[in-house]
Amino acid sequence: MKCQSPVHLRFSEDGKFRILALGDSHEKIKFTEKTEDMLRLLNAAAERLHPDAVIFMGDLVQRENEEEGRRATEDEMFEQVQRLTTPFTSRGIPVGIVFGNHDGDPPAEMKKDVFALFSRIPRFLNTDESGVTGVGNCFVPIYDSKDEKMLFNLWLLDSGSGAQDGRDGYAWVDDDQIAWYENTCDAITAENGGVVPSIFFQHIPVCEEYRLLRETTILNPYRVKGMAMYKGKYFTRGPDLEGYLGEGPAVPAKNNGQFDSWKKKGDVIAAIFGHDHMNRFQGEVDGILLCQTQLTGFTMWGDGLRQGVRVIDLDETRPGKLATYMVYYRDFFGTKCKSISPYNLLSDRWHINFKNTLGVLGVAAAAAGIGVGAKKLYNIRKRKK
Repeated sequence: MKCQSPVHLRFSEDGKFRILALGDSHEKIKFTEKTEDMLRLLNAAAERLHPDAVIFMGDLVQRENEEEGRRATEDEMFEQVQRLTTPFTSRGIPVGIVFGNHDGDPPAEMKKDVFALFSRIPRFLNTDESGVTGVGNCFVPIYDSKDEKMLFNLWLLDSGSGAQDGRDGYAWVDDDQIAWYENTCDAITAENGGVVPSIFFQHIPVCEEYRLLRETTILNPYRVKGMAMYKGKYFTRGPDLEGYLGEGPAVPAKNNGQFDSWKKKGDVIAAIFGHDHMNRFQGEVDGILLCQTQLTGFTMWGDGLRQGVRVIDLDETRPGKLATYMVYYRDFFGTKCKSISPYNLLSDRWHINFKNTLGVLGVAAAAAGIGVGAKKLYNIRKRKK
């Protein structure tokens, strides 16, 4: 199965490959101090973390000029795209995207226009699989350091916007997208003489993230509210969840079997999601590592100065394994920030909803857990047939 990506990715001579996943940017048309803080984060991540590729995880740019009550011009939209990508493209780092639910806000055809703008930047990773629901669906292989063999694969998928049947909630990945993934995976497997370990990138998380949580009661101060089919219930972190649970995962309104499809094909070792602004956790479900990535932008509600990037490290001597952890704005700049008020720099979530807070001690424990487990190497267990 030949990949049409215009960029050829390969491991470095030392056998390493690093990916940065960047959560929701929600970049606005007008350049403000919030934009300045986000760009400070992106430039620091590019300069100090030295990624080999970067994936933006959706909810990318604004189409409406809210202040003037008009639609953004093409030039204004491209300026936003350039702001997001220049910290990386200026350093020769390839950039890919997955679209988020807000990228599909009416009119939905604007998504193709935004994709065309990203296609103008240097070293853009995505192609757009024709005849499949969504925009920018594709796969991007990573070859070994000798450029002889496909060692890893990256799936980039548009996970949609609102629920397809009009019910309240978020979209699920469509049947034709699942079929495209399975057929393409079969072709990749056949061409390479076996399953190629893969990482899946999409905006909206799968429903199976709730298997990392434990149902609790409204009286639990560490609770979060369930979403979609889990609405009306309360949850706290389960024993297999590492990191910080700041809100109930905003999963689709219906489980359409995407996770089961991954299990059936056996190639996906990890899935990376955006969408949830405050969640930054990872945990293994049936041999697949599910990872939530904190938002990157400063224009939307978040968690103090926890905006950050997810690092994903691959090693060609360890196929089927990866190391992943979050790096935050605070790690680069402490509390030096132009756009966030001092009271918002308090412990996570305290300034957002005191009744639903994780508590200062809980946050400290979560932060300590992230530090301890930051460089854990995930040895994905072989799935049972």
